[in-house]
Amino acid sequence: MTGRERQSNEPHDKFIKQFVPVVLKNLFESQTSVPVRLSEALAIDILCIAIKRDPQVAIDDSLGLLGRLVAVHPTIIIEHYSNYLDLEDVDSCVLRSAIYWELTKSQADSSRKTRVTKDSVLSPNPLHLDRPFTWIFAAKCSENSLKRWNAIPAPEFGAHVYRLAAPGLSMGIVNLEALAHNSDTLLLKLLGKSESAKLAFADILKLDPNLELRNDIIEVSIKYCVYLEQFQSELTAEDLSFMTYVKEVEEAYQEWVIKRQTEGKVALVNKMVRAKFGIDTLTPELSDRLSRLSDRQLDEFTSKIFEWQDLSEMVDWLNTPSA
Repeated sequence: MTGRERQSNEPHDKFIKQFVPVVLKNLFESQTSVPVRLSEALAIDILCIAIKRDPQVAIDDSLGLLGRLVAVHPTIIIEHYSNYLDLEDVDSCVLRSAIYWELTKSQADSSRKTRVTKDSVLSPNPLHLDRPFTWIFAAKCSENSLKRWNAIPAPEFGAHVYRLAAPGLSMGIVNLEALAHNSDTLLLKLLGKSESAKLAFADILKLDPNLELRNDIIEVSIKYCVYLEQFQSELTAEDLSFMTYVKEVEEAYQEWVIKRQTEGKVALVNKMVRAKFGIDTLTPELSDRLSRLSDRQLDEFTSKIFEWQDLSEMVDWLNTPSA
């Protein structure tokens, strides 16, 4: 992006560069700010290369529409625009993709080239598995930009997702704000304007607290808000609103982290009891008593157990008022 584009897009740019690698970590190895050089430095927002080097990328249903979008090809470029996508933006995306491939194709595995047939020529995907397909995620997209690049609807993905019909342009556009708000679009709505992101974040919080994806997103969102604090004087009212909302859940998230850590300690002391006094000594009653120890008491227990020679000593300690 140009200096003007990078400056206006920088805060949200930071978020997507943390967000996408986290949610796609089971499918892709993601790099951010990939340098592409011509007469000046250019950078691809995110380059995702499938972990399994198969022609077909597995669809992760937990990722909803985002999962289906990245499954179109094993090498994906994601470019993000937090404001209106204009004609020059699409030009820049085409240029970055073309330069990247020009610089890397000499190192590409020739066996991964798709055989040219009548069907493959008509396919919108690249003819080489290492040549990227680019998705442009735009908060908003004008009809002029779509017409200029002959973007046609991609019904297999639903409304407001387009592919560029021009031959050789392996590229698509997603109009984030126009997408319906539902469980299928949840991850993509997080990348839209702040009000849409707040609604999506609220739904993320409602997911199973033990779901790794949920907690990864919460952690990334909190880190993003900490990053935003240095731009407070430059942020819009809606950006400030989103930042405030996310920070309100930070305390709840930290409580969850502490709870998980405590659960890990409980599992450890249970294992220690079995190892020292025998597997049959850990009765349901004793296990329940151990699970109700505080974090401080668990730390003390792990020190004391090395001193006890008999199970009765441990039981006496557990029955003392301080334990």
